[in-house]
Amino acid sequence: MNFNPMISVVMSVYNAEKYLDEAIQSILHQSYKDFEFIIINDGSTDRSLEIIKKYQNKDKRIILITRENKGLIFSLNEGIKKSKGKYIARMDADDISLPERFQSQIKLLESNNEIGVCGTAIIGFSDDMKKNISYYSENNKELKTELLFSSVFAHPTVMMRRKLFKKFNLKYEEKYKNAEDFGLWVQMSEYTKFSNIKDPLLKYRILDDSITRLADKYIEDRYKIIKSIFQNYLDKLELENTEQENRLHFNLTVNARIKDSNISFNILKKYFKKIEYANNKKKLFSSSDLKKVLGKKWLWNLYYTKNIRGIFSMYLFYGVWSILSK
Repeated sequence: MNFNPMISVVMSVYNAEKYLDEAIQSILHQSYKDFEFIIINDGSTDRSLEIIKKYQNKDKRIILITRENKGLIFSLNEGIKKSKGKYIARMDADDISLPERFQSQIKLLESNNEIGVCGTAIIGFSDDMKKNISYYSENNKELKTELLFSSVFAHPTVMMRRKLFKKFNLKYEEKYKNAEDFGLWVQMSEYTKFSNIKDPLLKYRILDDSITRLADKYIEDRYKIIKSIFQNYLDKLELENTEQENRLHFNLTVNARIKDSNISFNILKKYFKKIEYANNKKKLFSSSDLKKVLGKKWLWNLYYTKNIRGIFSMYLFYGVWSILSK
């Protein structure tokens, strides 16, 4: 076994016996072979440990950590500390990485030293729904601008440079529980460039008991956590929001909340102008990138409200431009 692998794959497992075989096999069958596979059995009470050991006995690239339950954030930080690779690749125990995922990400990262985090598009699926592809922006500046509102990567797709964690003392933060990836990207945005590969290289399983869905059942706790993350950007813009504006900003972070919120276009326009005015002073984002991000939010609100007043705005133009310029 190569004790200095190019990639350290980090996967936390908690009672994942139903889908674990597929997840592990999808990593072991990668076309790119130079990796270690760190699997943390986070106190599972089902057959997960038995399944992991079965594969460990066949493939020495698997490094098993097994102990009592300490949660996803602790497990991911533990796996990163244990890792030896130049890159850290995330994986979840219920998803499926396509065979060329690692090869494609290594190719991009090895030829672009300034990029520290690379994700991919995903194929969302479940037992009772058709497959759908979700694409993410590829350009660093656009991704940094979109981070004003929400996470810009599909978490289980990312590959990251390990040196960033050590050099800048980065980690997943408990204070951002259930949005720990969003919090990490905001931290990392200070130190490196971002990119996404346009091809879908991971099948993302959509479950009713996913962390995000469960977290959204406790909406007030979710609001406080997400607000504390996007507040990092608001502080840089020197924006002082009212409680109503913070609630609006929170509702704009996820399309499902836009759908349920019935947002007034007058209120939306007023808030967007406030953000643009602050950015014109601080120059945090390029004006065109910011307008495209705000335009996309405007489009989604128009789609869900079907309010004709939303058509008569410059933000509609920027939303359409953001789609056509891909």
